[in-house]
Amino acid sequence: MPRLRQSIQARVIFLSLAFTALIALSVCVASVLTLYRSTTRATAQATEYNLQIVANNLYQSVQEIDSLADWCTVDSTVRNFVFTTSPQKQLLDVYNLVLNKYSSQHTARYLRRFLILSGENRILQQGTALAQSQALDAETLSLLPGLSQGTKSDSWTMLATDPLILYGQKQIIPVIRTMFSQTTGATAKVYLAVSSDLITDMMQDYALMDGCDLYWFMNGTAWQIQDGHLLPVDGDAGDFTEQESTDKFELLDSRTRVFTYQDRIMLAYPVGSHDLYIAQTLPRTVILGQLPAMLMPLLGALVAILLLGVVLALLLRHMITAPVQALQDQLHSIGQGDFVANPAIEWNNEMGDIGRGINGLARSISSLMEKRLDDERQKKDLEYRMLQNQINPHFLYNTLNSIKWMATIQHAPGIAEMTMALSRLLKSVSKGNERLVPLQEEFALLNDYFTIQQYRYGGTITLDVTYIEDERLCRDCMIPRFTLQPLVENAIFHGIEPKGCAGSIELTISRDKTNGDVLILLTDDGVGMTAEQAAKALTEPGPEEAAAKFRHVGMWNVHRRLQYSFGDAYGLSIDSTPGQGTTVTVRLPGDPNQKGVLS
Repeated sequence: MPRLRQSIQARVIFLSLAFTALIALSVCVASVLTLYRSTTRATAQATEYNLQIVANNLYQSVQEIDSLADWCTVDSTVRNFVFTTSPQKQLLDVYNLVLNKYSSQHTARYLRRFLILSGENRILQQGTALAQSQALDAETLSLLPGLSQGTKSDSWTMLATDPLILYGQKQIIPVIRTMFSQTTGATAKVYLAVSSDLITDMMQDYALMDGCDLYWFMNGTAWQIQDGHLLPVDGDAGDFTEQESTDKFELLDSRTRVFTYQDRIMLAYPVGSHDLYIAQTLPRTVILGQLPAMLMPLLGALVAILLLGVVLALLLRHMITAPVQALQDQLHSIGQGDFVANPAIEWNNEMGDIGRGINGLARSISSLMEKRLDDERQKKDLEYRMLQNQINPHFLYNTLNSIKWMATIQHAPGIAEMTMALSRLLKSVSKGNERLVPLQEEFALLNDYFTIQQYRYGGTITLDVTYIEDERLCRDCMIPRFTLQPLVENAIFHGIEPKGCAGSIELTISRDKTNGDVLILLTDDGVGMTAEQAAKALTEPGPEEAAAKFRHVGMWNVHRRLQYSFGDAYGLSIDSTPGQGTTVTVRLPGDPNQKGVLS
């Protein structure tokens, strides 16, 4: 079924309108998101500011109460009263002193109990709950929350009920101090029962927005402030999850903490002492209520953008559709065999560049066709030369075979053997196109080369394969062609020959026990080399080493070919001792199909 043709003009108009509609929609969405973020940020900052004011007021009250408790522990008159053996003489003085101190406190109306207790059950008390409380004695004192186990660290840590209050407000926050006598070791306590009204009264004039809640955090426990009461929150502290990032709110104080509770965002600001926080949930930002006011501006922007899109579509039609049609007509003419250039399509714009390219294409086709004919003639000439080159090696092999038979007839087996070895080497060089060959085939090439060298040196050098761990390695292990020959050549020319006497070369083949690699060790008893010379032999010679390049280009060439074939983990390593000899290790992969091995 043929595909329906779609015109560029229709696509241009459709895409223009689609993009303008997308831009208009993006503007609307961006406006709403910006409004939401700015409203959320403004609400959070206003809430934080209100919490700061309340927290500062609470901080002053908490500090005043802590100062009163600390004053009792250091005042000499109070300490003499609780630690002396004759308190009756000081009772009136200490009572007046404590009464004056208590009465001067701004927070005195929130101190339900103000007790100074000695170890001998001497009690000095003040507070607003004296008339509403049961009498205090050794038995009823133990009922006061936190008194029996209280230390300084227990201050402002719990919200409890005073069981001794007969009626009225019973929620208190204990503030406790313990005094010690350095001389007798006796202890005494200061006990302040702070009414929870201290917190709730501070929140009476708090500007709380609709749908928001206030919370009081103390020692990791939360209470909701509602109708002048501290109500325990359902659940535990784990329900309040603190957020690590507060960047979107742009808060005023780094100490402000942000929590999530029941899918609500909550800001908590520290009171400033102990582990006390005042917190408020943020209202859910209602954007829908603000959309009507934004509707007309957004619709006007949308219509304006759409009109601009229509104008853009018409302009694009004039600027693109007509030139494209002219270019199509010219291409159609070229397809029909008319290669005459059309100057009318060479406008002064990007479309004109395409028109000039089409005209250039038309002018170039004839020359390209002529060039193709020339290439065909050159190809035939090259094929003829290749056929001729195949005749030359064949002639050389026949000539070497003739020399071999003549040497055999004339009883010169050495010349015959050298001739055959040279013939096999030349045949391997000319016909070997495979990059990797089995190890046994490489050994055959090495044997032909060494046969020639052995006759050259009159049998003073030997080449022995002293150890093969597994005969299958010679069949299965693959190695780049002409890897071992340059190594043996270096061992002969630069190891054994300089020492001026007979020498030997030994080959061993084994596996690396750690990773299964195949290791070929080629050891000679020549003059050896230093560690610097060994390292230099495996590096590419620089321009300044042109004179010495021939000496070790074979070693470097073999090393690089091994790495190209198998990866950087493989190649050559040299272990040499001057005056004793050299061992060259060839590392090959044990599995020729492993990753990194090239075929």
